[in-house]
Amino acid sequence: MNKIKTIIEDIQRTGVTFFQDFTNFKEEKGYGLTVDHTGDLHLSSIASTGYFLSSLVIGVSRGFLPKAKALEQARKTLHTLLHHVPHFHGFFFHFLNMHTAERHKKCEYSTIDSALAFNGILTVQQYFQDPEINRLADAIMQRVDWNILIHQRGDKTHFYMAYNPDADGDYVNGKPGYIHHWSMFAEQLMMYIMYAAVAKDSKLALKLYEDFERKKVIYGSASYYYTPGNTLFVYQYPQCWLDLKHWTDRQGINWFENTRQAIYGHYALSRDTVKQFPTFGDRYFGFTASYGRKGYQVSAALPNAMNKLEHDGSVATNSMIGSLYHAPELALPAIEQLRKDSRLWDNRYGFINAFNDTPPIWVSTRWLGIDKGLELLMANAYLHQDVMKVYMAHPLIQKGMNVLQWQHQK
Repeated sequence: MNKIKTIIEDIQRTGVTFFQDFTNFKEEKGYGLTVDHTGDLHLSSIASTGYFLSSLVIGVSRGFLPKAKALEQARKTLHTLLHHVPHFHGFFFHFLNMHTAERHKKCEYSTIDSALAFNGILTVQQYFQDPEINRLADAIMQRVDWNILIHQRGDKTHFYMAYNPDADGDYVNGKPGYIHHWSMFAEQLMMYIMYAAVAKDSKLALKLYEDFERKKVIYGSASYYYTPGNTLFVYQYPQCWLDLKHWTDRQGINWFENTRQAIYGHYALSRDTVKQFPTFGDRYFGFTASYGRKGYQVSAALPNAMNKLEHDGSVATNSMIGSLYHAPELALPAIEQLRKDSRLWDNRYGFINAFNDTPPIWVSTRWLGIDKGLELLMANAYLHQDVMKVYMAHPLIQKGMNVLQWQHQK
């Protein structure tokens, strides 16, 4: 046990180092913005920046960073987010220039990537209890106008997913404006909590949450509400911050257990497809988003809405590390085996992103900010819950969960 604990501690240490090394700390408009991936050091992801902010709490709590240094970084990053990063009614662009904080090409204003950034903002606000951070965080969160996203689709009430002002912009098919709908279960759970906390109409907040589709599927012995693409990160990302282990909603759903079941479904599928994807071996598992031989890919596990298995055979290390809190009995043996393979570990930044041992053998040479963030926060959740404890204690999160009538049961 001591050996595997040391590995998990190393995942935390190297994760904090990653965010310190790949976040902009120059006195520029982009101060505090974090790279999307290490293949382009000028491109920032607003979601990666949310993970960076959360990494400060782990850095200080675990003794990897001086508190004064982390506090300064948090203050200046929130200043950037409030004053330099473009926004649409409080929602940020998905990608930004690391140095200027300007929009990258014609990317969209993204609700989910903004929400991941909001998670980081709330985390540092609750942890540091600093007057300047409180002022900046409150200003950022209070300008978010969730109401502009709300719309009716038949008898259902949903959030829009994104907004793009350009007819030829990302995810736009010739018509600028709002894009897609959160009509299904995906990684957006925290959005409903954040809205519920500030909503003038609690019944509308509850309807928004309860109106997205909940479709249950079975794979092997696992039964869970699935996201249509059934990619693993969707279940994991919101629960890097949300500790839902003992919480059930009004319909009796426990989202922690749902994630656990999804992991078991992915594990079973990995065993069933090992002849097709031999890199899984007898311990590795997960169909998620990562790099592959041909670049960034989003794998789709079965069952899914397309009824088609989409995977190039690469194993993403974040699938297993991201499962630490929900299914440690599956994740720990896999991580221990990963660590024995010297190709897969870097002493500065931890595990590489992905690898494929089917000839021609391929090992990723770049890191992805959100994947590294998932690993860092889930390693911390497994050992310490530093981030989860402060996030769950934030008054906004507590109020939102109360409005949605989630019940704590031990």
